[in-house]
Amino acid sequence: MNRIEECYLKASILIASLLTFSMLSGAGVASSQDKLERMHIGYSAQAGAFAPIWITKEAGLFKKNGLDVNLLFIPGGPTAAASMLAGEVQAVAMAGPAVVSSNLSGTDLVMIAGIVNTFAFQVITVKGITSPHQLKGKRVGVIRFGTPPDIAARFALRRMGIDPSEVTILQLGEQSTRLMAMKAGQLEAAIVLPPITTMAQREGMNVLLDMSELGAEYQITGLASSQSFIRKNRPSAMKLMRSFVEGIHFYKTRKQESMSIIAKYMRTNDMEAVGATYDYFADKIVPKKPYPTAQGIKALLELAAKERPDAAKVPPERIMNTSLLKELDDSGFIDRLYQN
Repeated sequence: MNRIEECYLKASILIASLLTFSMLSGAGVASSQDKLERMHIGYSAQAGAFAPIWITKEAGLFKKNGLDVNLLFIPGGPTAAASMLAGEVQAVAMAGPAVVSSNLSGTDLVMIAGIVNTFAFQVITVKGITSPHQLKGKRVGVIRFGTPPDIAARFALRRMGIDPSEVTILQLGEQSTRLMAMKAGQLEAAIVLPPITTMAQREGMNVLLDMSELGAEYQITGLASSQSFIRKNRPSAMKLMRSFVEGIHFYKTRKQESMSIIAKYMRTNDMEAVGATYDYFADKIVPKKPYPTAQGIKALLELAAKERPDAAKVPPERIMNTSLLKELDDSGFIDRLYQN
């Protein structure tokens, strides 16, 4: 069984079980909701970068626009991509590299909105390391090779004047695991995001570099769907995009409510850390008009070209469909949200 087939199988099993649970738990829903159009939407990580899709759901904005959305956690970009290709979900908030990889393999998956269009990562180090040159010969933790944190780590090292070969990059799983490894003396540095950054600073660790300040365009995360879904179900896709844009507006203008939703999905009562997550993403990272960036996708294609030379010839526009967002934008819908 090859990698793609394995992802399809995992996605089918996962989505089938989640949908069965949803149908059983929702058997008593009021008949008025039956008038809403059902849609299954996923998100691929329990991280602050995915807050806009959580908030769109919890703030009732999908329902406002006529959608009864079942929001599913589908861990990992390849599994999320496979679930869309199988038609089990219609859209997923997920990492950009997985969308690019799937499209290069011949699928019609595209980014329809951008969430994080830059390196929204921070390089944290243990107490004794306060300058980049001290990282040479040390261990740096990422989730897995080829994922956005790994890409970010190698980019950050080069920007700090260090060749990635001069450190040991280790795959250690989720952010909390990396932080524990640093506390245990198994790592000297890691690539993380709020709220882990806040927790690390409480332990006396250092933020050596905030990569969001570099201004580099990389399509780290976004909302993905398939060209076929958009073509065959454009009115439904437009409801989805309208809801998402309103969700971002809610996120940016309703801090306390948004923080409560973030805490729920990240399963934490640490509101200081949740507040830091909100401030970082809502104020600095997530755009009001969530266009994916062509330059950011081009950067991912250039990275993919190291293993697939043909990727360098692929135009970034092939992996984007901004028609839904542009239609809303041209109508003045987004601007009006922020005038109220």
